[in-house]
Amino acid sequence: MIEVNKKYGTILGAVGNVLVWYNFGLLMPFLVVISKNFFSMGDQYFNSVVSLLAVSVGLFFRPVGSAIFGPMGDKVGRQLALSLSILLMAVPTICMGLLPNSSQWGIYAPITFIFLRCLQGISMGGEYTAAMVHLVELAPQNRRGFYGCFSDAGCQIGVLLAGQALVILYLFFTEEEIYSFAWRYPFLLAILLVPFAFISIQKENTIQKDTSNQEPTPSMIDSLIKYKKEVTCTIAITSFSAIGFYTLLTFLPYYFVREGFLTLQEATKCSMYANLVITAVIFCCGYLSDIFKRKPFLIAGMIGVPLSVYYMFLSNGKSFTFLMIMNVVYGVFLGMYYSCRAAFFSEAFPKHVRCTAVSLSLSLAQAIFGGSSTLIMNYLTAISEKLAILPITVVAVGGIVAVLVMQDRTGKKLID
Repeated sequence: MIEVNKKYGTILGAVGNVLVWYNFGLLMPFLVVISKNFFSMGDQYFNSVVSLLAVSVGLFFRPVGSAIFGPMGDKVGRQLALSLSILLMAVPTICMGLLPNSSQWGIYAPITFIFLRCLQGISMGGEYTAAMVHLVELAPQNRRGFYGCFSDAGCQIGVLLAGQALVILYLFFTEEEIYSFAWRYPFLLAILLVPFAFISIQKENTIQKDTSNQEPTPSMIDSLIKYKKEVTCTIAITSFSAIGFYTLLTFLPYYFVREGFLTLQEATKCSMYANLVITAVIFCCGYLSDIFKRKPFLIAGMIGVPLSVYYMFLSNGKSFTFLMIMNVVYGVFLGMYYSCRAAFFSEAFPKHVRCTAVSLSLSLAQAIFGGSSTLIMNYLTAISEKLAILPITVVAVGGIVAVLVMQDRTGKKLID
């Protein structure tokens, strides 16, 4: 019975993560469309800032989700926290698909859209880390890297499905129809999450919890103080992915379409192939990280991604073929980084505080660095494309130092 429940928990964590990231990631491929429908209020630069802020604001609210769902995961179970956060993602996404645009509802349309994005951010602050910790804890001791990689692979698959939703729309609708009304259909598919969330809550009671030697769950402030080294290092490492992920899948497609280097359809293809490569590399290197340890893959990723960004922006020939190849190369290195970070983070904290501490660390990094990354990139590239390398380089250096400082606990027993 326990083995069946473990298999169910693994499947639930992976599938739930995919579905939530599909909903959260819809704004990435559809950002140009959303911008035209809700944020066409000024000149091009002003519209760019507001549109990118609409994506970033969800990241700013992730720490709120961590404050709610992190302690919930430690006190009453990872599964319940996961299920409720899934439900919180579904409702605002459906509302986005039904929301009148700015030509119909005026200033209330963009304000409401940003509010709904904030709710998505709260959901993501709880769901992502609950799934991450849940998968690592269910894994055999010598397979935590592989099991844990399903959380970040689920993220990539969810974002890939979001991009595919746009590709599929092109099969049935013209570009004018997509901008007009067809963009709403992928958002409305979030209704599929609602029954999934309720089934998950009902299943919570079937998964046995180990309550022996359970310590009182500390507050987030206590966690920050007591495990300040681990929290600081985890924030530094996550800051790299916060900038790297949103640069690749949000800013670059938006920027290259806006500047006329790519069409919307070409940018979607670049992101799609990058996602496919990231996912494949995550599974491969996640498996290998249980053999060769975590640090080599984390460091290799943090070296390769800045080099990819450097070459992409400083090259004179930004053709579709070139940008496609560079997106794939970028994806290889980002996949190496993502492959084992779930296990690396979860192995750094004791059980009674693991969900809270990991959630806190990731959400703070996403809010500070992920939330500002696209806005900073937009500002820097407006001055000079050569400055685009600065943000990812700075966080990569800090992340590498943090990895070297932390202990690699590959194959060791999780801290009780």
